[in-house]
Amino acid sequence: MNTDARPPFRSSSVMQVLGVAAVYFAAAKLGLTMAFVAEQVTAVWPPTGIALAAVLLLGTGIWPGIALGAFVANVTSHANVAAAGIATGNTLEALVGAWLLRQVGFAPSLTRLRDALALIVLAAGVSTVVSATIGVTSLCLAGVQPCGAFASLWSVWWFGDAMGDLVMAPLLLVWATHPRVAWVPRQLAEATMLIAVLLAVSAAAFARAGTTVATGYPFQHYTLFPVVIWAALRFGQRATVTATFIAAGIAIWSTVHGVGPFAMATVNESLVALQVFMAVVAVTALLLSAAITERKALERDLRRQTEVLADADRRKDEFLAMLAHELRNPLAPLRNALDLLRRGEPAVVARARELMHRQLEHLVRLVDDLLDVSRITSGKILVRREPLPLASIVATAVEISRPLLDANAHELHVTLPPEPVLLDADPTRLPQALANLLNNAAKYTPRGGHVWLTAEHGRDGLVLRVRDSGIGMTPEALGRAFDLFSQAGRTLDSAESGLGIGLTLVRRLVEQHGGTVSARSEGPGRGTEITVRLPVLQVARAGPARGTEDAETSAVAATTPIAPTSAIPITAEVAGGRTMTDAPPPPALRRVLIVDDNVDAAESVAMLLQTANHDVRVAHDGLAALSIAREFAPDVVLLDIGLPRMDGYAVARALRAEPSLNGVRLIALSGYGQDDDRRRSQEAGFDHHLVKPVEPAALETLIAAT
Repeated sequence: MNTDARPPFRSSSVMQVLGVAAVYFAAAKLGLTMAFVAEQVTAVWPPTGIALAAVLLLGTGIWPGIALGAFVANVTSHANVAAAGIATGNTLEALVGAWLLRQVGFAPSLTRLRDALALIVLAAGVSTVVSATIGVTSLCLAGVQPCGAFASLWSVWWFGDAMGDLVMAPLLLVWATHPRVAWVPRQLAEATMLIAVLLAVSAAAFARAGTTVATGYPFQHYTLFPVVIWAALRFGQRATVTATFIAAGIAIWSTVHGVGPFAMATVNESLVALQVFMAVVAVTALLLSAAITERKALERDLRRQTEVLADADRRKDEFLAMLAHELRNPLAPLRNALDLLRRGEPAVVARARELMHRQLEHLVRLVDDLLDVSRITSGKILVRREPLPLASIVATAVEISRPLLDANAHELHVTLPPEPVLLDADPTRLPQALANLLNNAAKYTPRGGHVWLTAEHGRDGLVLRVRDSGIGMTPEALGRAFDLFSQAGRTLDSAESGLGIGLTLVRRLVEQHGGTVSARSEGPGRGTEITVRLPVLQVARAGPARGTEDAETSAVAATTPIAPTSAIPITAEVAGGRTMTDAPPPPALRRVLIVDDNVDAAESVAMLLQTANHDVRVAHDGLAALSIAREFAPDVVLLDIGLPRMDGYAVARALRAEPSLNGVRLIALSGYGQDDDRRRSQEAGFDHHLVKPVEPAALETLIAAT
């Protein structure tokens, strides 16, 4: 947190200043109790770390607290004349240290190796020169200390300040910036063990009388390193700086009392020797923990990137499989219709041409969508905006979506503002975006559902909402609803699967119109609402806007379901299936049940098989297929995999479980053709798995062999 811009003497800031001054003064008096080379100079000076952390965390406006605490501490230590100079040096030291660290992008959490290096070099190594130089110079000029002792006093002063930056500053910075972690019982047990081992090792290394440098080189204090490494490896920077602080406190107390491996002839020499060792420990701990933490962060990032890439690869595979399925669906009836045209039977030629026209338009829309995504994502699509009435835009969108809405017998409810509204919109692209939303609602809403299109004035412009009574979305699906090739509820029983690019197109087009789009759903089975917000060019208060009547007419027309067009005469209808016959029918060769939710695909195959003199019936969902099969007792079932209400695998298993249908030949006729699809077909009980579009002659040969 940086509060440099805050007024330094606001009421809250005054409390912070006084608090820092009090803490600085207490730490300074503690440090001066170990001033053995001179009354004002000590090798143990924690206030340096406190001051640096205060400036980094609270901002430069905290400097009066540092100056006040330093001044009072020195005035009460027989340095009255030099107190102001020493306080100035201490304050400038913290400000210079913080400034240097900020120049290199220092992060107080010390989770990066560069931050630990910056603290060691710039703060502990460089900024402490300021305080040592100004402080010792002030003592010498005031006559408090002899000028001849300048070098020895300066080195002890500098070393004490450097240790404050290496031990005290990291402790405060890390504990202030690291988020709290909820440890599990196993971690708590390990942390307790770490503290116990740290206290035991520190006591054995520093608080036990024994071998010293005066009687022989001691080694027991090196046992501290494994504990510090343990803390760094298992608990990160917070545990590491805490372990260093605890060990330093025990070591200083022991050395001042003349015990431990660093006890020498004088206490000052002992403290300097100890601080050299603790500096090595602190530097090692900081660098090691930062390196480990940074590596763990990089590993987490790598795992996240790997997961993202794996998800993208999975979505790419799903998209390719879905693309193949979506392309095969119109290709199958096209191939069948071509074969019917070659046979030249007048009764079916006209229907075949209509079928080919519909499927060709479907293919063109698929290709257009793919090209639009490519153009928009690469920034190559141009939006030519002009003033357009909202009613006209809605009318065009409804007209585009009406076939799909009617095919699913949905009711469309349109509500527009009473006054005409003008938008700055592309006459092609914005209706396309709105139509995509309506198409999505139609696709993912069970037959006979409701779709609402409402427009109202919002705080920042026009708010368009497309809501449906469909399958809804999970929170995970909502999070990636507008991602390319992402689909909510992609299942085999989806009657309309799509390519997962519709909402991506919507978002790009809306953004190019200066708007935003968002999705909301209360969960699976509870519908979805897409909200589009667009800037308004003008709201007219009087007079009808061009296209209003068209929008109302289109909205009303969309509420009236259109009966599906049959490719051949229908003589009976049973539970969603149709019995198709020619008049007069010649003797039938095989009884064939065709199950496909694509009406054109089912009826084109039916026409082909009827011309070959087979008795054919058609169903467009799994439950209807089971009902017809029990009554019709087919010899062959041509079964699509992706069906509404009950997918093809489930239908196949149910047919195999029917005793009366023992011996029926099940042929999967699907746009899904991957190895996994074929394996699942075999497991479900299919005899054959054919991938659309199927050569009509091959299909007839397979049926005739039954």
